[in-house]
Amino acid sequence: MNSLPSRSSLRRLSGLVALALAAAGSVAAAPYYYVDWTAANVGLGTASGTITLPNASTVTVSFAATNQNGSPGTLYGAQINGGINYWNPSTPYTSNQVDNAPPGTDILQLEGGTNQIYTVTLSEAIKDPIMSIVSLGRNGSNTVYDFNAPFTIVSQGAGYWGGGPNALAQGPNDTLIGNEGHGTIQFIGTFSTFSWTVPSPEAWHGFTFGIRTTEAIEPTPDAATTGLLLAFAAMALAGIRRRQAR
Repeated sequence: MNSLPSRSSLRRLSGLVALALAAAGSVAAAPYYYVDWTAANVGLGTASGTITLPNASTVTVSFAATNQNGSPGTLYGAQINGGINYWNPSTPYTSNQVDNAPPGTDILQLEGGTNQIYTVTLSEAIKDPIMSIVSLGRNGSNTVYDFNAPFTIVSQGAGYWGGGPNALAQGPNDTLIGNEGHGTIQFIGTFSTFSWTVPSPEAWHGFTFGIRTTEAIEPTPDAATTGLLLAFAAMALAGIRRRQAR
């Protein structure tokens, strides 16, 4: 007669299953840490700030607007020390993936249709960063963000300037379409820089960035290793069920 697995074996198996599920990317709301924008030059289109993580490590973030010929562009405006809290209400910026909205009043503001390229550069590789957005487009008139990287919309809703639950839409070729859209998007992958353009004329719409972790703190698991862990866990669980059925 076959004996049932020991408690220690079950504990080890449970640990493997948890590890495999975590590596496979099981999703739960998590706190994100946003840029504290500390400097901005509206006339030269630049800004910089810092993200501080719970382990006290920091990631520096730089923003630059450039014209097509490479010369400096401009920002419409920037709040780096006080001002209006355009992130209120917080509901458009939270979801079952992102636990918290941007804190405080920090925001960078853009004017569309100026033929500029907007680039964010991070001091190290970041996993799946998020971008929170205020008032993209206006009622009856769409504004487009054309990114150079894939993303997904993780939350949206009525924000400071109104809008609604479907005011942001994902268009073809990594474009985000807003009609008084307030919400959060998440870039898919690991990035140290990404950029976008705003071909549609409109002033203004604002944004900030946040991260959950870095590649150095939490490396992306190897896909083959993850698959093997899941396969082993599934076979082990199947074996336990067979023994229990005897």
